[in-house]
Amino acid sequence: MTFISKTNDRRGRRYGRIFSAVASVIVVATLSACGSSGTADTASTEGTPQQGGTLRVFFNDNGECIDPSQAVNDSGPRSVVRNYVESLTDQDPDTGKLVPRLASDWQVSKDAKTYTFHIRQGITFSDGEKLDAAAVVKNIETYANTPSIAKVLSLTTLNKAETVDANTVKVTFSAPNLPFLNTTASTKFGIIAPKSLDIPAQQRCSGKGVYGTGPFTLEQYDPNTKTILKRRADYKPTSELAKHQGPAYLDTIEVSYTKELAVRVGSFTSGQVDAIYASTAAQFTQNDVTQIKAAGGSIQSISIPGQATNIYPNVAADKPLSDINVRKALSYAIDRATYASTVFRKDYPVISSIYDSTSEGLVKTPENTTYDPEQANALLDKAGWQKGQDGYRYKDGRKLTIVWFDYSKKVGQELLIDQLRKVGIDLQVEVNPSTSEVLARIKQGNYDFVTTPYNAKNDANVFDLIYNTKKPGYYSGIHSLTPEKYKEAQAILEKGDEGTSKEARLQQYEVFQHFIADNYAAIPLSERTQDLATSKQLHGVRFGAEATADFTDAWISR
Repeated sequence: MTFISKTNDRRGRRYGRIFSAVASVIVVATLSACGSSGTADTASTEGTPQQGGTLRVFFNDNGECIDPSQAVNDSGPRSVVRNYVESLTDQDPDTGKLVPRLASDWQVSKDAKTYTFHIRQGITFSDGEKLDAAAVVKNIETYANTPSIAKVLSLTTLNKAETVDANTVKVTFSAPNLPFLNTTASTKFGIIAPKSLDIPAQQRCSGKGVYGTGPFTLEQYDPNTKTILKRRADYKPTSELAKHQGPAYLDTIEVSYTKELAVRVGSFTSGQVDAIYASTAAQFTQNDVTQIKAAGGSIQSISIPGQATNIYPNVAADKPLSDINVRKALSYAIDRATYASTVFRKDYPVISSIYDSTSEGLVKTPENTTYDPEQANALLDKAGWQKGQDGYRYKDGRKLTIVWFDYSKKVGQELLIDQLRKVGIDLQVEVNPSTSEVLARIKQGNYDFVTTPYNAKNDANVFDLIYNTKKPGYYSGIHSLTPEKYKEAQAILEKGDEGTSKEARLQQYEVFQHFIADNYAAIPLSERTQDLATSKQLHGVRFGAEATADFTDAWISR
């Protein structure tokens, strides 16, 4: 195996790696010229699968870590992880149902505090080590002892993970923990060889010595240029969602990287690669779609559950957004339908909540997603901000300037600047890729509003990462409410987290969504989707529960 250390400065990605979260159920839609239809496969499965060949894939980002529990929360790097590492369970992308994977079955206690997993027999890691209960326990204990990982894997209240017998694991928590089961399907909960866990976490990022049970082995990981996966000849699919029971059809997967979407599209249309991923933050535009289809390709768009792309205001007394009328005005000034169709494409979904549309328990909140520029102007007048000759608003000699502080440049920022300008708000953008500075300024409240790294997780407690200071997270919402209201929001979330029934939990999360919407503590901007383009020669790619591509059944016609 060849592994190359990273030397260039990519600090901005570290922010996503450290705090990225797990994902759950996704809904897959195949785009057509006029609409979409649901499917779990990314390319035609017609014909007889052919053995062999090399799949060439172009991703937008490779992150700076390929260790399952630490890899960035982007579909590209996580697709690499998914193909050499497996999890205890798998999740049907169409129904959200959990199905067996490395665990053949499981039981959950009535109080949602105890989980028992029965581990499949006869499975080995690619270094030859045996998969058994002890190996699973070592994985759980290792993840639980790393705070930044423990939270996203719902392990912060872990009491004990223990072996009942050689192939049975019992996991016990100090409080009800229904979200835990969904996390067992995530790539972040990927089970790796016991000897791999002996390697320090930071060193595991290189991929050297990290072995999984998946259909491919990690042959080469060069975070600057290319990743190579090789077929594992002795692999037998563990997921009930796999279409065949033998080893993978493909011999090799070669993954290359570039952040430039135009380069990826050009490589695809010229036949240099078989598939390209868009970034979750920058999907295919209408022009990209036209080019890809003209080249004979097809496009799939995956709606990702979890938090939407939201704006989190700073409501401190000295900030312009401390006045709820200004926050309301900002929200009313955003034309989200135009934003979706202009920044992305004409059939792109329009946001209607602080959650993406496929999220479990979503409540539509028109109070903070409606476009009404007249109401925005009236609210700003009421707040005492008057328009000057330059079209911007002023109060006591102070210009209504709001600075959007972010760790990366976002598509659509220019359009949002223009939309807010129409009601007299001067929106400026400040980008700082330094992880330490971003976190420091968020905690200090040195900003007007921020966005946050995005999570793909089909559980409403995803906002724990933003509105619960008792657990490590982003803290993007820490200044979006007054201290008193923040405590109230945190209490609502905690009550939902500790519910022992799905119904009780969703009721609390509904209360939470209305609480956030009524206070304009999070202002929805756009839906999050994941786009993938595939050539007509590529067949049988299966999407997993995190918008990741599973190549177990993939094959190339020649």
